[in-house]
Amino acid sequence: MKVLLVNNRYKINTIEMAQKLAHKLAVLDVAVEMEDDYTGQPPDLIIILGGDGTILRAARQYAYKNLPMLGVNMGTVGFLSNIKIDELEQYLNRLLTGDYSLDQRMMLAIDICQDSEILESFYCLNELVIRATTPRMVSFNLAIDGQIPGTYRGDGLIIASPTGSTAYSLSAGGPICDPELESFIVTPIAPHFIDIKPLVISSRRILEITPVECQDAIICIDGQIRRDFKSCNRIRVRQAGFKLRLVILKGTDFFSSMGNRLRRIEGIN
Repeated sequence: MKVLLVNNRYKINTIEMAQKLAHKLAVLDVAVEMEDDYTGQPPDLIIILGGDGTILRAARQYAYKNLPMLGVNMGTVGFLSNIKIDELEQYLNRLLTGDYSLDQRMMLAIDICQDSEILESFYCLNELVIRATTPRMVSFNLAIDGQIPGTYRGDGLIIASPTGSTAYSLSAGGPICDPELESFIVTPIAPHFIDIKPLVISSRRILEITPVECQDAIICIDGQIRRDFKSCNRIRVRQAGFKLRLVILKGTDFFSSMGNRLRRIEGIN
């Protein structure tokens, strides 16, 4: 068996834990590859040590390989993690013998275009955000399968997956969606007209965003990738052709665990 270890490169405790885990796995005759030394040969399993941000990065980089990925929470909230770091040892044998289930999460495929040319393509797990970088409003058209319901004006727009519905979209007034759904959640950020509400759209559709007046606007993907949104750009969003395969070692109910984690964010015991 071969395991790829991914950790938060900016936190010493996750680096140290990855080294300890690599030694422990080697003793169990498991081949281990650290992310910085990854050769590209597919492992059997990916273990991610860190918080949700580390899992978001790993999802963008590795989910297309259709490999099982276990998130081990070493951060704060851990929406995407199934176990905490102090639980890893008790679940390690089950993990290595494949005694687990998989939670498959929809991902977004995003193309940044200029005319008919694709300039850059990305995958993401949570959301695409287009927003102003100054107090000045931005405006753009959102086409749904070529149909334009209207022009959005305000601070920006979020297009989230069901997984991303509990992140930025929720803070902006969007709905919480069951992660087993396959849909886009379109949430305006501080819209100019207060009657503009969030939309839940089938993932079978293709969304395209074109600027109307977007001076000083940016494109942000999963809160980690940033690009300028230029007047010549067009953004296309569709469902990715694969899903993130999250390892589930202990049973969790999404709706009860969601409530507990949201209360932790708010500082409520």
